[in-house]
Amino acid sequence: MSRSSIQTFTCPCGQVFTSTIYEYVNVGQHPQLRYIVLAGLLNVSTCPACGRRAAVATPFIYSDPAHDLLAYVHPRSDAPEEARLLILEKLRSVYVDATSAQEEGNGEQTDGNGGRVVSLTASQAKEMPPLQVVFGLDQLHTLMNGVLSPDERLGKLALSTQSRNEAERGQFLDIARKLASEMDCNVEVEDMPDDYTVWLYGSRRQIGALMRELAPGG
Repeated sequence: MSRSSIQTFTCPCGQVFTSTIYEYVNVGQHPQLRYIVLAGLLNVSTCPACGRRAAVATPFIYSDPAHDLLAYVHPRSDAPEEARLLILEKLRSVYVDATSAQEEGNGEQTDGNGGRVVSLTASQAKEMPPLQVVFGLDQLHTLMNGVLSPDERLGKLALSTQSRNEAERGQFLDIARKLASEMDCNVEVEDMPDDYTVWLYGSRRQIGALMRELAPGG
């Protein structure tokens, strides 16, 4: 199961709000997270008052069991060499922790520091994909697109209105959310004074089906 925590942020505009920050992403159990990652929106906090976004530089584990992909993702692509070496030295414990999130009931114990240690059988250890280390989301996206079929890759659709009326924008968003829910897609809003855009994103297969649904006579 994916692991996350709720963190509190204070926007420069003064708004205090909370956001979900992920430490472990398992797209086998939560498929929509795959497209949140590909859209660059994982661990990005958005102020509900002014719409300002800020990426939270938190390392996380990305797991896609169906495609044998397991990666430790450091958010900084420009991490210096010394920092990268230190990270690599610590990855063994991170890998064991990721394994514990995937494998349940396999002799799990606690170590002397309150961490978790999991004993796997030889066959279980052999089935685990190799842990890959990436620095920056661009490297992760390259890995992901390398194992996904064209229909599984990220697709996007923008729905927009130039209405400045808050009630009309709210109704527009409700309709977009209903469409997204029917197609199992995600929603992201860009609220500008002269333009209100709702982005729907998911797999290309899902977005293609949605476009056919919206086409005249569809």
